[in-house]
Amino acid sequence: MKRLAVLVAAAALITLTPVTASGARAVPVKRVRFGVARNWAGYAATGGPFTSVSTTWTEPSIPCGANEHSAFASFAGIDGDGSSTVEQIGSLDTCRNGTVRHKGFFEMYPQSAFRIAKRLRGGDSLTASVTFNGGSTFTLTLVNHTAGWTFTTQQQSSQAQRRSAEAIVEAPTVSGRILPLSNFGQVNYNATTANGQPLANFNPEAVTMVTNTGAVKAQPTGISGGSFSVIWHHS
Repeated sequence: MKRLAVLVAAAALITLTPVTASGARAVPVKRVRFGVARNWAGYAATGGPFTSVSTTWTEPSIPCGANEHSAFASFAGIDGDGSSTVEQIGSLDTCRNGTVRHKGFFEMYPQSAFRIAKRLRGGDSLTASVTFNGGSTFTLTLVNHTAGWTFTTQQQSSQAQRRSAEAIVEAPTVSGRILPLSNFGQVNYNATTANGQPLANFNPEAVTMVTNTGAVKAQPTGISGGSFSVIWHHS
């Protein structure tokens, strides 16, 4: 029982650590029109209600220029497309002046995003999942298969509508401003499920990320079962 108490206390301390000092966070989709958004690229199933989502990918290695300030997030989430909350977990990386920082994070938007205080590096194999437990409780889990750790937290959201389920690459936001998207190359998502079924079963929307002028920043390939890729084009 004493060991359990120590583990619970440690988890509580983790949830008090902001994901970045600059306040970068992942937010609901900023849609331009159907299939096009300012901050999301990937696949989102809508309609719901959704009780679970899960996906697996390899964390990309990101080049970072000496004068560059950019960011990249990859997550599994419920809500965020057609609703004002997002229950999500994944990786949120920043490139600043030649230095890349890879971080695990979870976020119950509009609450703050929090850092997962465990080692994460480019090349690590990750699985992110969100599960609705009933009432207003969600379990968020991130597994680092390469480093051999699992992080799990239970969080509350009384506003969650569970209207969408998604696996997404995002250009994170700071104070309402979308940051330039780090060059992640290509992220391959596999074993992506919603409500225990392959995401493709829900006829999900393919979402392409664009700049303010309409140039493609990141675009998904076709989806087969639970597998697809998102390819970087522009910051």
